[in-house]
Amino acid sequence: MLKQAGWIILFSGAAVACSNVTTLIAAGKHYQEYQDYRSLQKVVDMIELGADTALVRDVLGEPIDMGFDYRYTLDSVGPKGCVVGAVFHIDEQGKIDQKWIDEICE
Repeated sequence: MLKQAGWIILFSGAAVACSNVTTLIAAGKHYQEYQDYRSLQKVVDMIELGADTALVRDVLGEPIDMGFDYRYTLDSVGPKGCVVGAVFHIDEQGKIDQKWIDEICE
């Protein structure tokens, strides 16, 4: 009985993980097609800190590569008059160590 419960938990966890990956990929494709805030926000929320930059590129497409961060913009501006977008900061190992979506004023 305990063995069965272990398998059920394992398969349930795998199903949730696959569902999350499917949701992430779908949100990324939607952003690439429409460049909308909602799908970009969903991707920012779902990509874990420590993720490899290759994952970000696979999900969202080619970024504006600043060398130290990847940027994905929307076709809108915020209250300060700056473009709105997501920023994924890259650490020395090529991993995401910060992420956010907001106005990008520089």
